[in-house]
This record gives sequence, structure tokens and C-alpha cells, in this order.
Amino acid sequence: MADLVKIFYDVGKAYADEVLRNYNQTDSKKIDKIVTIDLADYSVRVYDRDAIVDRFFLRVTSPNGGNLYPFLYISPKILDGIKKAFKNMKRYLDSEEDKKKLETIEEQIDLAKIQELLVPYTGEKNCYVGLMYEGKTFNELFPQVATNYIHNVCKTDIEVEGECYIVGDAHIGYDAGLNFCSVNELPKKLQEATKFRLLPLSQEAACLVKQGFEKIFEENIFRFSLFGLSYYLLPTLFMENKRVFFDKLEEIAKEDDATIQEKYNLEKKLNRLVKKLEESNLSQKVLLSFLFAKKSNNAIDLYQMIEDVAPSRVSAAYWLMGKFDIEQHASRFVKKSEYDKKKLYIRDYIDNGLFLAKLIFGKEKIAHPEVIEEIIAKKILFGSVANQEKRDFSLVVSGYYADDVDFSKHQRFIDFLNALGALGFKGNNYIYVEEDAMESFSELAKKKFEEVELLRKPRARELYALGALAQLVMKWQYANGSESLAKYLDSIGAVTPQNADRVFRKVYEAGRKYSVGGKEYDDLLQLYVDTKEAIKSEDTISIDQANIAFVMGSVDYKKYKEQKGEE
Repeated sequence: MADLVKIFYDVGKAYADEVLRNYNQTDSKKIDKIVTIDLADYSVRVYDRDAIVDRFFLRVTSPNGGNLYPFLYISPKILDGIKKAFKNMKRYLDSEEDKKKLETIEEQIDLAKIQELLVPYTGEKNCYVGLMYEGKTFNELFPQVATNYIHNVCKTDIEVEGECYIVGDAHIGYDAGLNFCSVNELPKKLQEATKFRLLPLSQEAACLVKQGFEKIFEENIFRFSLFGLSYYLLPTLFMENKRVFFDKLEEIAKEDDATIQEKYNLEKKLNRLVKKLEESNLSQKVLLSFLFAKKSNNAIDLYQMIEDVAPSRVSAAYWLMGKFDIEQHASRFVKKSEYDKKKLYIRDYIDNGLFLAKLIFGKEKIAHPEVIEEIIAKKILFGSVANQEKRDFSLVVSGYYADDVDFSKHQRFIDFLNALGALGFKGNNYIYVEEDAMESFSELAKKKFEEVELLRKPRARELYALGALAQLVMKWQYANGSESLAKYLDSIGAVTPQNADRVFRKVYEAGRKYSVGGKEYDDLLQLYVDTKEAIKSEDTISIDQANIAFVMGSVDYKKYKEQKGEE
């Protein structure tokens, strides 16, 4: 928690000279049109946002506390909002002269007249009203309202000597407004004295922490997107002039991408930032933390944080994605005309954006191969981990879904994670090796049994041989006008260690019924028998391993025949 608070403090301090601007929420709100009403004569003017927005100060004091000044979104509750704004202004005025002036204006307000004037604009999207008096906005008339609000925003009813997170010995007990912090981080004396969830912070530190927090969550320069998730980029800076880094962030935020696809692919924003840091020799002075959060009005839901990512890790990840031809989207988001068969769409394999982000940029690891096998089995049987519509199993084993039974791609996915250091096991040649030309399929199979990690398991070898045998019999049946074996495979939906013997009987019976024969059939049948006889009682595999091995054997046999020109 202390590290996160320190980041907020660094941001606040870097922008300390822009405190008024930082507390002004006009940039963070969607404002298209501003209607002004001058309370001196009730004259109405309508402006486009950019023509006049710089003259207004927008600050929502709390969800129910209203706005600091009478600059408000036009809604059916507008009159209540105006009353709250005048109440807030009076609260933060310290000059009796100014208080009297404000009260005089308030006493003359005709709320019914204001409501009548706003009727044409009520219901318009992103339309605000700004009240004025004699040509001036209320923040121009009473600027001390904003400065006093900012000065007092962290004040509480308690104050004791203690140890501040940031500055050491100080008067603490001030509220930075971080409601996700726990009260138990306070000294015991303060825990007993307050119901507030406070951190041990001095007034100056609390105000800068709050200011930094506001800056991060109110302005878009800190907001990034990764694998469909929003996150806020929080830097830990090892440099004296921290503003240099934030200026780079603002520079990136103002750069427009050239195409709609690039605007959608906001991950490139992070890559551009890292390149600029490298160009400026700043990459060794920054650690990046990704705070995944969702902001809705005044509520911020924090999900998880990837902490202290070195820019070099980001550069390496992007370089590896290029090396392995990785596309960051899921294929379902890509038009058929733009689909690239050479690319690997990584979110077809891992659709959980947060888990994927932690694998690529954090310290998350896939500890066991069973996780990878489950991912690949779903890709084979469903097309992606997000798709829940089961395919006809006969079409899968026949290689109809060529992209999803491309085991070289599956190995590329494993190699990418392995290169990232995201695997807790040996991933080399786990599911695929380059194949040499062989005189017989059995020779090819035996080579793969020795070199492919998945096929080192005796039962996986059995299922591999069975898949190849099933492919041969199905092709023979198709040539003779039958689909009985294909329909059987569709009826079971998948092969498992439990139904493997039953599948063999169906394959064998179909072969006998349609007089399947020849050297190749005998060769495959012998391969199956040899693998079956090698199995011991303790040899087991999972359902995912069984399906992968079965489909691999079937697809490999089909490819073997095509390469020999016999299909």
C-alpha cells in the first residue's frame, strides 16, 4: 500500500504548480454544449464546449454533495444542484464581504425562471449550464472558493504527532480520500479516535496524494488498454525531475493513430511510450505498475495490480510477439477478409485478459503442462477458449478446421510463453516437431513418440495410433458411400481414456465390414497393437491429452497422405 500511495504523491507533487487545473474536472467530463445564464438580466447564450469551457471550474465535491460552483449538467434535478452549489460556495468563502455579495445574488435568484429558460435544452446529450453574474463566471467572481476547498479537502477532526508515510515525523491524521485503504494502518491511538479509513499522512502529503490520485483517475493520459481491459499506468520514478516522465505520457496521449484498427489496438500506446523512454535514456529510471480498474462516475473498482514492470520487459514482450507472429486480438474480432492464417491470435488460446497480461508483463507462470493441454484441447474442439459451441468431432479429426488443428501453431504458442519465461516446465517440442519425409507412417509416428513430449506417455501413443487408424477407415468408408464411423465419432463428441477401447472396436468393425485392407492398414493396426501392449496399469492420461493425441494422429496421417500425393 505504501508504494501505491508514494506513486500518487509523486504524481501530485509533479503537478503541484497546476493544482487548480488538476482539481478542475472539465477535461474528464463529456461536454459538447454549454448554455450560460447571466443572473443579472437572465440573458441566455449557447456555446460549443471549446469556446468557453476554459472559463469554468467543474468540481463534484461528492456523490451527494453537489458541485463546487453552479456549473452543472442539465438534468431534471438542476435546481437542486444549483442550491447545493451556492451552499458549497458559502462554505468555502472566508471573507465576510464576499459572503454578503454571494448571499445578495442568491436572494435574487428566480429558480423558476432558470428552469423555464433551460426547457429547450433539458434532455440534450452532454449539455451543461453555467450560471454567471454580470458577465463573469462564479469561479471568476469567487476564486478563493476553489483554493480554500483544495486546502481543506484533506482536513479531518483529528490530528496527532506521528510518522507520515512520506515525510517522516509530522502531524498526521489527514484524509487523502483513498477509501480502499484500511483504518488498521493508522497508529492505535488514531484507530480508536476515528471512524474514517485514514492513512498516516501529514496535511501537505495527504493533499498531494489526493491530487495525484485525482490526476491519475480524472485524466486520460494515465489510462491504457490491454487485451480488452482498462488499466492505469502508475510509475515508480528514480529521477529528480519526475515531471519529465509525465510530459512523455502527455505527449503519447496526444498522438493520434492513423487507422481505426490502431485506435482499437490501444496496446500500441504502451509500446510507443517505452520507445520514447528508451530514446530519452529514461527506461532505466522507471518501473511501471499496471493498476486494473474500472471507473464509473465517482466509483472506482480496483481489480488487480501488476507491479514494478521494467520497460525492458515491455520491449522484450512486444519483440517476442513480433518474432512469433502473435496477434493480440481474438480471431472473432477480425473480419474474415482480414484474417491472417500465418498469425497466431493469442486470445483464442487465453481469453482471460488479466491472466494474459500477468503472463506477458508480470511474474505469473503456468506451472503445469495440464493447463496448456486444456487450452489446446479447447482450441482444437471449439476453435477458441471463449467458444462454447461443440463441433462435429468427425470434422475436427478430419482436419476440416485446419487452423485449429495446426500443431505447429500450438507449439508456437508454447514457444512464445517459454521465451517469456512464463512456463514452469519444459515447453520445447511439447506438442510438435518438424517432420522428415518417411517411407511409412509408422516410421513417422515412432520418431514423434521419441521427440514430442506429449507422446512420451504410453497411453497418448495408443490414442495417436488410434486416431491415424480412424482417419484411414473413415476415408475408406467415404469412398464407399458410408459415414457410419464419422457419425459414431460425432455421437460421442470426444475421445477419452475411458471410451478409447470402444472407439477401437468401432474402427475395427467398420474396417472389417468394408473390407479395409492393404499394407498401410496392416501397418497402422500393428502400430496400434504395439502401443497398446506397451501400456501398464499405472499409465494414465487426461481427457485433454487423449483428445490432443487422437486428433494429432488423425491429422498427421491425413497430411502424410497428402504429401505422398495419395489424397
